[in-house]
Amino acid sequence: GVAPQLGRAFTAGDAQGAQVVVISDALWRRRYGSDPGVVGRSIVMNDVRHEVVGVAPKAFAFLARDVDYWIPMRLPPQLANTRNSHFLTVVARLKPGVAVDAAAREMKSIAAQLTVEYPDSNRDVGAVIVPVREQVLGDTRVEVLVLTIAAASIVLIACANLASLLLSRAWARRGEYAVRLALGATRGRLIRQIVTEALCLSIIGGVLGLGIPLLASPMVERFVPVGLQLPAMIFDWPLLAFAGVLSVSTGLLFSLGPALQSSRASTAEALQQHARGAVGAGTTGLFRDGLVVLQVAATVVLLVAAGLMLRTLANLNAIELGFNPDRLLTMQVSLPQPKYADAAKRASFVDRVVAGIRAQPGVGGAAFGSTLPFQSIGNTQWFTIEGRQDVPGEIRDTLYRVGTSDYLRTLGAVVVEGRLIDERDAAGAPLATVVNQTMAQQFLPNGSALGRRIRFEPEGPWFTIVGVVRNVLERGYEQEDKPAVYVSAPQVDGNPANLVVRVAADPLAQAPAVQRVIRSVDPDQPVRLIRSMSDVVGSTVADRQQHTALLIAFGGLAMLIASIGLYGLLAQSVSARSREIGLRIALGATWNSVVTMVMSRGIVLTAVGVAVGVLGAWMFTRVMQSLLYGVNAGDPTTFAIVLGLLATVAVIACAIPAIRAARVDPMVVLREQ
Repeated sequence: GVAPQLGRAFTAGDAQGAQVVVISDALWRRRYGSDPGVVGRSIVMNDVRHEVVGVAPKAFAFLARDVDYWIPMRLPPQLANTRNSHFLTVVARLKPGVAVDAAAREMKSIAAQLTVEYPDSNRDVGAVIVPVREQVLGDTRVEVLVLTIAAASIVLIACANLASLLLSRAWARRGEYAVRLALGATRGRLIRQIVTEALCLSIIGGVLGLGIPLLASPMVERFVPVGLQLPAMIFDWPLLAFAGVLSVSTGLLFSLGPALQSSRASTAEALQQHARGAVGAGTTGLFRDGLVVLQVAATVVLLVAAGLMLRTLANLNAIELGFNPDRLLTMQVSLPQPKYADAAKRASFVDRVVAGIRAQPGVGGAAFGSTLPFQSIGNTQWFTIEGRQDVPGEIRDTLYRVGTSDYLRTLGAVVVEGRLIDERDAAGAPLATVVNQTMAQQFLPNGSALGRRIRFEPEGPWFTIVGVVRNVLERGYEQEDKPAVYVSAPQVDGNPANLVVRVAADPLAQAPAVQRVIRSVDPDQPVRLIRSMSDVVGSTVADRQQHTALLIAFGGLAMLIASIGLYGLLAQSVSARSREIGLRIALGATWNSVVTMVMSRGIVLTAVGVAVGVLGAWMFTRVMQSLLYGVNAGDPTTFAIVLGLLATVAVIACAIPAIRAARVDPMVVLREQ
């Protein structure tokens, strides 16, 4: 359903006709300088000449963003007729008016019919339909919702602080406003003045806020959730319009309260309040207290969310991987056809590259593997075990991994029983395989798995199990453990394309030397996806790291703003009540009693805000449950830590003005009054 920006898409005849290719926008710009005449030209790939028939749209990305070209699939006959190997990704478009549930029922019916026709390979193998949006974006909707609520909370806290400051300023200027009204100023004019001042502050803040991400666009890109693509321009007109409307609306909304309150001032009331030293009495005081409660509550919500994400990252990092990703270099070396169609030529290339890399200083091992951990949830194979009675309804489908002799050792797999695949499992030697613990426990629970035989085709050869390894997280952190087998590439005529190199220091620093070895064997052989295994593993939790960083930043900012608001409220209260406090001290009030009197107001407001915030956090974290791992949304430990942290900050924010109040000199205050 994607129209190319140049040329055409594939047609049914392309699978049987001449070699054609559709290239990506990135390759078009990088190699052809955006020349529109690229369509119809020839490009040589893997020693085969292809005609460029189209250029994909710039924003097109399906399942992988690092693809430079697409060619029609042409399966060789021996692979096309194989029914027990599962590695293809199937994409289909539903007919108009057909619901996903109806399509799922039809696919289940087809799977059932295939079970009848091909019971050996299709028994207990079903079909599941997943919408493309869900497959590509996963929980991105939840991610965006969580981050949107967090950002809205920060805006709300900042606006509440702005309203509180405006109220404080209005109280300080109440005498001025009363005089203005007494001299003939209308309430409407006074309201316009206060609102205009607030709008200037909010608009200036909005402009400064837009400037920060513009100057720090690389940092902004790192915070974009995985699965979402950042546009070429960070800002566009809809975004600028939204920022403008937000700045104006928040300035209007949160200045109306102070403006209306100030417009009702009277000269007599202002002078009386000044004489008494009262602060924010009546509705004004209640409104300011409510703003502080709101800030504290929103801070609790954000800090709890950040704490749960931190617990999630800690739980993921504590999972046993089954291999050692540290100091492991990976890269993809796909041997082209027909240049390497001969198995002997492929084996020679692999052997020479591995030998050359092992001879490099600082290299502890090198090997090729078909599919590396954390890079695929599929690539499975049907299997049966010799002498074992099949159980009705049981799914006999295993992850199938092919590697050279040193693959498992280089990967850092942990032997539970027996041995790893090694040099003894060369071409012509008895067929051998290593299985993981899940395979041994689920299908070979009685006695040792060593010596048992397994095969992967109904009439195929038997492989003897020579070892059992600890479960490797082949499919990533959150997929359940699945049976897995590891076989020797020379014994199955495999063509593993992923190179892994165990080094003594920084893996990426060793990459140029490894590439030189590959070029010395075949100067024309390209490599791609040069990464450390630690980066590969880390990329699977990159979205959670981004969310955690954002929520921590939001939570910290919220706590800072809330503490400033609480401090400001009490500081103004102390300033306004200085005469009262001076009298209390002159009449014998102790240091402790004055501190307690001032702090009690802040502590009560904090407690109310915490109570509201806990309720809000309990509801909010239910939304983000799908983003968590190993921790419940209502985790009491996280709530307790957040409440303890916030209580500590609140006590500090309250203590500073309270201590200052206790140090008031009654003679100085009374003389000033």
